[in-house]
Amino acid sequence: MPTKRPSKAAPAPLKAVPSAPDTDEAEEPAQTNGEKPKLSAAGKIRRGYTEAQKQMESTSTYAQSFRPDEKSQVIKFLEKDPYASYRRHWIESRNDSGQTTNRPYVCPLTFDEPCPLCEVGDRPQAVSSYNIALCGDDGQVLLRSWDVGSRLLNVIKAYGNDPKVGPLNKNFFLVTKTGSKQNTQYNVSPVRPSSLQEDYDTPVPSEEALAALKVYDSGVIELTPVKKLRELAAELTADYD
Repeated sequence: MPTKRPSKAAPAPLKAVPSAPDTDEAEEPAQTNGEKPKLSAAGKIRRGYTEAQKQMESTSTYAQSFRPDEKSQVIKFLEKDPYASYRRHWIESRNDSGQTTNRPYVCPLTFDEPCPLCEVGDRPQAVSSYNIALCGDDGQVLLRSWDVGSRLLNVIKAYGNDPKVGPLNKNFFLVTKTGSKQNTQYNVSPVRPSSLQEDYDTPVPSEEALAALKVYDSGVIELTPVKKLRELAAELTADYD
């Protein structure tokens, strides 16, 4: 007589599990009158000329140079020494409109290679480049490359070695320019953070703002192909003749 198989237990009914809400929908603020709320830039977009300059420069791949003027400017050295030192030629050229401009060219003798410009008698200048923060309104800062000659280099180096002032990136400095052309002089003097707001109407920038600046290195310095330097040297020789 065949044995009777035990009957299988009926499966338990499945419970309905609510699905997880979509992430975007969960984070989206409540709608009003069936319309999506407008996003606001309040607290994200800043005012002031320093911010304007910062946004204008944000897409540039070149180092932004610091140019002192007659108005006092507050800066802070971001490092204890220059990030690059090299030889540089300044060559005057004329464009199609007849305007003359001076353009810099790195001298190959910087890295012990022959220089066509030196060979025709054009003397280069020694330059050292510092990473600095230009302090502006609302406590904001702009990254700048300050290219200095030998005279100014000695002044800055002396401040860095002065035990009352140094290291160079400890304090802030006030920079002004006097004169023009061959009579141009640059004045650099240390200033304490406590004097910035009271004496120069410049807020002390935060450590976070300074640390956020991505300093330059020698990769931002453009080298000119030797072929182009030879062409410039030939033009200079023709001008001399």
